[in-house]
Amino acid sequence: MARESLRLRAQQSVSARTMVVVAAIVAAICFGFSTPVWRVLAWMIPVVLMAQINAVLSARALAVLDTADAAALAKQQTDHWWITIANQALMGTTVWWIGYGTSGGIATFATVLQLIYLGGALVNASTHPATFIAGAWINLAFAAVFWLTQGGTNGLPLALALFGVGLVVAVSSRQTAQAFRDSLQIRFENADLLRRLGEEKQVAEEANAAKSRFLAAASHDLRQPLHALLVFSSLLHRHETPQTAQLIAHIRDAAGSLDKLFSGLLDLSKLETGSIVPQMQALNIAGMVRDLAGEFQPRCAAKGVSIETEGDAEAWVLSDAFLLERIVRNLVDNAVKYTNEGGVVVSVHARESVVALEVRDTGIGIAHEAQARVFEEYFQVGNPSRDPGQGSGLGLAIVRRLATLLGLEMGMRSNPGQGTTFTLTLPQAPIFESTGVGALPAPAQPVLHKAVDVWLVEDHALVRMATSQALESWGCKVMQWEGMPPDSVIESAATPPHALVADYRLSGDATGLDVARRLRSRWPGLPVAIITGDPGIDIHEVARLGNIAMWQKPVLPSLLINWLAEIGEPAAERSAPALRPVVDKPGTIGLS
Repeated sequence: MARESLRLRAQQSVSARTMVVVAAIVAAICFGFSTPVWRVLAWMIPVVLMAQINAVLSARALAVLDTADAAALAKQQTDHWWITIANQALMGTTVWWIGYGTSGGIATFATVLQLIYLGGALVNASTHPATFIAGAWINLAFAAVFWLTQGGTNGLPLALALFGVGLVVAVSSRQTAQAFRDSLQIRFENADLLRRLGEEKQVAEEANAAKSRFLAAASHDLRQPLHALLVFSSLLHRHETPQTAQLIAHIRDAAGSLDKLFSGLLDLSKLETGSIVPQMQALNIAGMVRDLAGEFQPRCAAKGVSIETEGDAEAWVLSDAFLLERIVRNLVDNAVKYTNEGGVVVSVHARESVVALEVRDTGIGIAHEAQARVFEEYFQVGNPSRDPGQGSGLGLAIVRRLATLLGLEMGMRSNPGQGTTFTLTLPQAPIFESTGVGALPAPAQPVLHKAVDVWLVEDHALVRMATSQALESWGCKVMQWEGMPPDSVIESAATPPHALVADYRLSGDATGLDVARRLRSRWPGLPVAIITGDPGIDIHEVARLGNIAMWQKPVLPSLLINWLAEIGEPAAERSAPALRPVVDKPGTIGLS
């Protein structure tokens, strides 16, 4: 408080120097017409010098004010007190130098000049009442004595008036000082609040970054055995017996539940960190809905419920194909999950400038008090025991965030026992002649008609063994390494492999892209598939290398064998195809 009071007074003393000097010179010229010049100069010169001295001392005080300790601040308060007393005493003699022996009008004008200076001091020094009040009384005392001794019959009233002025400015000084202290207190509290908010923001950002790092590590480390589990269960499925069929199905269902949970957590993490950027394009929402309904048909049939589509057969919207497909998929999945009788209807209706999409079900419905919570993470209707068979409770949370990211208007109507309807309003896009992009159905597993030479690079022993066995069961010839294949092997190879299948994150600092870069320096057209459990992969780096198939673990074996069937001839006999964008399917995360 003392530091800021001194700062304000010192700054005002520095800035007021020019004004005091100019005012003193103008007043001296005016007084010179009625007062002897020597008396005017005797008054003006000390006033100007004192203004200069005050400004210089105040500037020096400002230079060391921020580093001054309590003792130094107390000394500066004392120095400023003496400077103020000297200033006010000097101004108090104005009426004596100018008004003595002259007409009453000149003396009155000199007194008014003193009061004007006192008013300026009220603004300057009143933040420290002890300093201002002492200086003000000295100033007024000189003027009061003059009027009592030289004012004649009007002297006493004028002296009493000056005394009243002293009382008024003293009270004003204390009020100004209190207001100054209150404003400083608010300022300090605000500064402390901003500091604590900054600290809390930093803590939150660090916690968010730590969470993202944790999720990335969990994704990489936990997806590895999950990927191996899916591959092994696929191999078991080829040799299942009636006794093991149900057991294998349970294993695949458990792995699928874990995969959905990991995917939901990672999606939320990416949405929170703002790392998802929509890629807007015209797409056929009606075709997407039909494909999704076909995909969910077996599941609905197993539950004894129906799933239907209705509305416009060709409705086009402007949106991100992958993100919108994820929204609709989660809504349909949620509807099927909570519908045990009746069915699910997905409707698409094109209006004047928008397309309305509805997902209606005849399920259990949502109580009014729970409707505001269904978009919260991990909240589930009718699942207090957290049965994993009913999902993770992340689907609608992801829907809400993706809808916000895409700028879509979303609504919900529901009554207990009467089902639920979710609505989406999407911007309409022009209709094209092509069939459009919809949700891609799961590819049929092809048959490899000839042996395919595959180089496998995977540092996780269990995943390497599972992938190798799966490739060999399809008739592939596999060479495998934990990391970068030795240069001697690469240079001595008589023919190139048909494909490279590599994990992205390898031991040390190497990545699967480094392996791809090295092999392509020898065989430029080599097809490459990167299978990763790392959500933080740099897609731009993948795009620069070109012609890379990217899959997120766990990967359905059918995707890998389908890709192997597509690559055709060996790399030496085929030119590299152009990089083309694709709509991400379950298990894919990038470009091919």
